[in-house]
This record gives sequence, structure tokens and C-alpha cells, in this order.
Amino acid sequence: MADENKSEGSTIIIKKIKKGGHGHHGGAWKVAYADFVTAMMAFFLLMWIVGQSQTTKEGIQRYFNDPIKYLFGAEQIFTGLFSGNNGRQMTSEAGKGGVTDGNRSGGISKLHLVANNIQEWTKPFKSEIYQFKVLPDRIQFAITAQSLFSPGSQLLKGDSQNVLDAIAKSLKPLGANIMIEAHTDDLPVESPDFKTNWELSSARAATVVRYFIEAHGFDPTKLTAMAAAEFRPIADNSTPEGRAKNRRIDVYVIPDGSSKFNIRSAASEGIR
Repeated sequence: MADENKSEGSTIIIKKIKKGGHGHHGGAWKVAYADFVTAMMAFFLLMWIVGQSQTTKEGIQRYFNDPIKYLFGAEQIFTGLFSGNNGRQMTSEAGKGGVTDGNRSGGISKLHLVANNIQEWTKPFKSEIYQFKVLPDRIQFAITAQSLFSPGSQLLKGDSQNVLDAIAKSLKPLGANIMIEAHTDDLPVESPDFKTNWELSSARAATVVRYFIEAHGFDPTKLTAMAAAEFRPIADNSTPEGRAKNRRIDVYVIPDGSSKFNIRSAASEGIR
């Protein structure tokens, strides 16, 4: 009994040993550091966007305006084909040689190889082919109308077939959709066969399409002839030089979803 009373009256003392803390080295610095890294990432992303081409900026803008299209594939019409070149524009101007990639990201995309191959086929006609561009959804270049047609005419000149033959041989193996769009300058057409530049540009586009079909066996279902008359100039129509640039045939190479570019060397056909 005495022991029980003693137990009831005793006081139990619990000692808690605190280990040496580092309160002044808490986690607050990690939050500040993370904020700093995020801010720097945003800064460098902004600098990257500022340095891109206008086409790339427009593509980025379209993405942020409606990202759902990209998530669900509405904007990925050519799945896989352009994966190495999304949002990138490559251009080639006379005298600079080759297709230049403004992003300089390293590596060569399949689309870039196709563009180089087309230029290799058409190398002997560099003065007749200009405005060469590679965009995320197409390859595009222009042919001077003077190299194909006489003024006010839709009939091919005798030596124009050499230019069209080189282009056709570079495009035929691709199995892509080809759009031919003819343009004129803003001067009234001087021909009894055509009332306006609309008729002239329509006839010229049809002539090129027909040549690809009849001379090279292109699939007619993948060819389109379009006319723009004088309403899509790329130069100033107030000068002879500008009007000469505006008189052109634009060629658009647009792969469909099922086609794959089969690249064939121009050297195999003896064209350099």
C-alpha cells in the first residue's frame, strides 16, 4: 500500500533533447531561387521569340490563340513530315546559294533535304527561279514568267521546256500536291486573246499544269491551277524591275497526309 501511495504522488519528468537547428538556413531561399530561375527562363524564351522570323512568330501566336487545335491535331495536317521543322522558315535568295535556315538549330530536317534536292535539280536555272522558301506546310518557289512565256501569251516558249523539265523531275517522285499560281504585273494585257490579266494568268497556270500531266505523267488529281492576275504583287509595280518580279509562276509543293518524300539525286539523271 505504501508503495502504491508513493507511485501516485511521484512526478514524472520527460526531457526533450533538441538537436542543433539551422533556422537561418530554412527553405525560403529555395523559393526565391526557383522564382529567379523561372524569371530567367521566361527572359531567354522572350529573347528567342524576338529573334525568330515573322512566320515563326505568327505560328507561335496562333498556338497561344488556340492551343486546342495543336493538342487535338487540327493544325498538324502533315503529321510526322515536318516534325523537325515546325514553325521554321528557310529562305534562299539569288546569289547566296543554297537554302538557309534562319534558326540555325543544327541538324537537317527531311523537309530541308527535299528543298535542297529541288534546288539541285534546278541549279542550271537559278536566274529563272527565285523566292525559294520552305515553310512549315509547304515548299514554295517562283519561276519568272519571261522564262516561260512571251509577253501577252499563254504558249510556252521553245526553251522554256528545259526549265519545266528540271522542275518536273524534281517534283514527280515526291507524290505531293502541286499548286501552280500565275501572276502578272498591273499593266493592262496587250493581247486580243485575253480581256484582262485574270484570263491571261488563268491560261498560263493551266498551261504549266497541262505540261506536267502530258509531258511527265503527273497525277491530275494532285495538280491545281490558280490565277491571281496582278493582285498579289511581291514588288513595286511602278518600276520595270518590280513588274518583272511580279510576272511570275508560283509553285507550291504541299505533301498530303499519306505521302512521303522519296528523295532522288539529280546526279542520277545527269542534271547538275
